[in-house]
Amino acid sequence: MVGTIPNQEERVRPNAAQKRIIECWQELSHSANQSTVERNLEFPLLAALGITPQQLVVPGNVAIAGTSGLIPDALVYNALNQPPILVIENKARCPRLARVSDEGFLTACQQHTFYKEAIGYIPNGIKQYLDVDRVKPEFLASYGLAFNGDFFQLWRRVDGLVFPLTAIQRVTSTTILGLMRQLEYCLQNPQPALVATVWNRKGGVAKTTNTLNIGATLALAGKRVLLIDLDPQRDLTKGLGLTRFLPSYLKPCLDKLELHDLEEAKSILDGSIQTRTFPTTDNQKYSLSLLTTDRASLENFRDRKKELFTTSPAAIVKKIIQLLKPDYDYIFIDVSPSPDKLTESVLYSCDTVLIPFDFSDALRHAVDVYEETIPRMRNLRAANEQLHLAPWNLGIVFSNCPADAGGLEKLVQSELEKRSFVGKQCQTRLKTYAQTKIAGFREVPVICWQNSPITKLYANLVNEVFLSHNFTDH
Repeated sequence: MVGTIPNQEERVRPNAAQKRIIECWQELSHSANQSTVERNLEFPLLAALGITPQQLVVPGNVAIAGTSGLIPDALVYNALNQPPILVIENKARCPRLARVSDEGFLTACQQHTFYKEAIGYIPNGIKQYLDVDRVKPEFLASYGLAFNGDFFQLWRRVDGLVFPLTAIQRVTSTTILGLMRQLEYCLQNPQPALVATVWNRKGGVAKTTNTLNIGATLALAGKRVLLIDLDPQRDLTKGLGLTRFLPSYLKPCLDKLELHDLEEAKSILDGSIQTRTFPTTDNQKYSLSLLTTDRASLENFRDRKKELFTTSPAAIVKKIIQLLKPDYDYIFIDVSPSPDKLTESVLYSCDTVLIPFDFSDALRHAVDVYEETIPRMRNLRAANEQLHLAPWNLGIVFSNCPADAGGLEKLVQSELEKRSFVGKQCQTRLKTYAQTKIAGFREVPVICWQNSPITKLYANLVNEVFLSHNFTDH
C-alpha cells in the first residue's frame, strides 16, 4: 500500500491528546531538570504517539558501544528484536533560552553548551550515538532526537552518513504539534532511501561517470540502488546500455498524482524502471535499476509545456521521489549541469549533493555550489517544510585527477585557500584511467573490473562518504 506524500506542515486543531502535551509543556518550569523534562513532557509525548513502555528503553548504565561512556538517554523501538528507530539525547531546560527573543533564539541555542552537548559537538551526543563505526549494530538507530523543552532537532542516519533532518526548532505550543508529526513520520518510515545527486554547474567533470560508478559500488555492497536519468543528454542511460524505448512515464504519472491516485502513479513508475545485472571479474554480480525517458519528454517537462505539464517540475520531482523511496536504499539523480528549472527541482528535492571538480573553472563553480547554491536551496526548503531539511553537502571531490597530481594538488589547495574555502573535501582523489573509457565504450560501470585502480578509488570514496561514519551539517 502506498502511503500519503508528506506536504508542507498545515496548521490543524490539536486533538485531546495533543492538547494535553501542550499543557504539559506549559506547566514545565523554565529551570526544569533533565529527569523532569523526560518524565513530564517527553515520555508523555511519545506515549501520545502510541509508543508503549516496552518500546521505550532507557539504557541506564548500559553502553551502546564498545567504548565506555556512550550511553544515550532513551531508545525507541518498533520491535525489540530489531535495532531502534530513534535514539534520544535530553538536556535540562535553561531559563536564558526560555526567555530569549525569537529573533535571537537560533544563535543563542547554537552557542549554548546544552545544544552542543546534545548534538555531540561536545561529546557525547547524537553525532556519537549514530556513529556506525562505534555503536553496536543492535543499538544503531535510523534517527536521532536532541531535546530539552526549549529546543529540539531531528537527525538522520543512512549507513554511515549522519545529517540534520530538521532545523533547530524552538519548542512552542505550535511546534510541539510539528514535532509530533515529524516523529510520527520517522516511526512510520524507518529507512527511506537516501536521495543524492553528483552535480556541478560546470560540465566535463565526470558527473555522470561518477554517478554511475558510485551507484554501482553501493549496489555491489548489497544496497538497493535506483538511478534516475533527468538529463536530456541521457548519458547515464547510455552508460548502462539500457536504451530500450519505453513510453514516457512523466505525463501519465502526473495525471494520476493530480487525481491523488498514488497506487496507479506508483504502478506507472514501477513499470518504467529497467534493471540490469552486471558480472565482475572476480565472479560477483550486482544489479542497478534505472528510471529514464525520452529527450523530448524531459525537455517539455523542464520547459513546463503547459499543454503537457501544468504542475511545476519541483512538485513533480518531489512526489515521484516520495513514491520510490520505500523501495530503495539509495536513489541517485543525474541532471544537466545547466542550472535550469529541472536542475533546481532536483537540487531542491535531494537529501545530499556531491560536487565533482577538476583544476579548471570547475573549481570555482564547485566552491560557489557548496557555499551558495546548496545553502540557498536548503533555506528555500526550510521556509516551506519543517521536515526534510535539505540538501546537505557531501563535499567537493577532485575528479578527472591525473595520476601524477602532486604539483596540481598544491595548486588546488592554494586556490581553495584563496577562496577561504573551509568546507568538506573528500580525501579520495578520482584519477583518470583508460579502463574508465573502456567501460564507457562497453556500456558498463568500470567497477566490473575489480582489479582496476579506479575501482579501488570508487570503493574508497563510497566508504568515505556513505558507509563509514560521516557527519555533515554543511
